[in-house]
Amino acid sequence: MLLMQRSLMVFAGVLLSMACAMAAGFRDPLELPASPSTLAQSSMLTGITQTPDGRWVAVGRRGHVLYSDDGTTWHQASVPVSVDLVAVHFPTPKQGWAVGHGGVILHSADGGRTWIKQMDGRVLADLLIAYWQPLAATASEEEPGASLALMDAERLKAEGPGRPFLDVRFSDALNGYAVGAYNLLLQTRDGGESWQALAGLTDNPGGLHFNAVGLGEGGGVFLAGEQGLLLKGNPQTGRFEALDTSYGGTWFGLLEQPGRLLLYGLRGNAYVSHDQGREWRKAVTHSENTITAATALSDGRVVLVTQAGELLLSDDDSAEQFRPIARQGSAPLYGVAPAGREAVVAVGAGGVMHIELGRP
Repeated sequence: MLLMQRSLMVFAGVLLSMACAMAAGFRDPLELPASPSTLAQSSMLTGITQTPDGRWVAVGRRGHVLYSDDGTTWHQASVPVSVDLVAVHFPTPKQGWAVGHGGVILHSADGGRTWIKQMDGRVLADLLIAYWQPLAATASEEEPGASLALMDAERLKAEGPGRPFLDVRFSDALNGYAVGAYNLLLQTRDGGESWQALAGLTDNPGGLHFNAVGLGEGGGVFLAGEQGLLLKGNPQTGRFEALDTSYGGTWFGLLEQPGRLLLYGLRGNAYVSHDQGREWRKAVTHSENTITAATALSDGRVVLVTQAGELLLSDDDSAEQFRPIARQGSAPLYGVAPAGREAVVAVGAGGVMHIELGRP
């Protein structure tokens, strides 16, 4: 199974960091606050979002979280962990969540200035064991899925907090989802004070990774991941049921806008739906590189970024035709957020950058 590309690169950094830490006397990164650094703005950053009141918040290596109110001057946040972070989302100007390695879920109540830990891999293992135990007790030999999942959760507890969350999305300050590796799916209805496992409700028998979660119109919940995996929550059955896009490659992200859903992933593939996932049309991206992130501009046009450092801009708000935008440098890009009608703030291997798109 494939991890999303940015997560693989971040994971390599985790291994290197652990090796260095062991040589110098190990300190648990789940308990070690992120170190202030004058170089944080130019370090690897893997996710960015814009809050509803216009602040940008970016996350990345070693627990780095940066925030800016003008897209130029950046400040480092106070973060209680030094694990690598992957994704961040703010449903309100003040309330936000970030997720990453070590089973970490972080929460900010002040627009990204300071963060607290709501979840880590140790708590996650206990949560999954408690979830699967009653289901395994009634599992049959013909359908041993719950028993196998319980064994996996017990192994996770024994081996330590190594399972990453890869995306997070909230509809408001109380209701949200966090997803990750090996069918990892949690939901909260109280702003992260408590989390409930939902893995037994997914049509994902292979335990594939969920790389992205999106919230569509009318409360629809979409989960996207490996090998063409795309699920949508069904309020009637309570399950997350499979949708078909005709594409069997890995999805790395899902951009939801009124009247439109955009899936993107390996080899420049992007698919658009205008009916909440019933039918999908392949977009023309003019790229064969992995698309790592997407954002919508104020006029509805969409910007994609790739692992090869490309920026791709849609011709209109249908997001079905894209053209490349020239920029300086070619460092991989892993996240992008709007900066008005003709600019974006992007993050990647070279840190954070403000990029003018130019008019068509």
